[in-house]
Amino acid sequence: MSHISTPPKSTAADVAAMHEVYRAGGEERAMAPHVIYQDAECPHPGCHQHMQAIDFRLEAHGRAIHDSLVRAWWADTGFAGQCPACHGWIHFTIRGKRAVTADEAVKLPRLPDTWFEEAVVL
Repeated sequence: MSHISTPPKSTAADVAAMHEVYRAGGEERAMAPHVIYQDAECPHPGCHQHMQAIDFRLEAHGRAIHDSLVRAWWADTGFAGQCPACHGWIHFTIRGKRAVTADEAVKLPRLPDTWFEEAVVL
């Protein structure tokens, strides 16, 4: 009988270090943001808009928008955009998405109003 070992669980420090390597590499290469979130739906209560895997396709909105939002993404600031179903504001980051108020969204870099028409959302 063989013994199968279970790899050790990642510590918080391991996760933070991996995040920093990922973030720094994306920033250095100015990579367009693509993300897969653990939570599949819009973060606003009662909204069932599916948005688990997102390719924001920022290049479709022109260089100025693309460049500023790519910088915000890799700086760990992220950006805000409205849900196409409930129109609630969402703060998208590398680590997750969360519901925010309009007052909070105005303080963040923002996706264009038509972001969802260009994005690939699964």
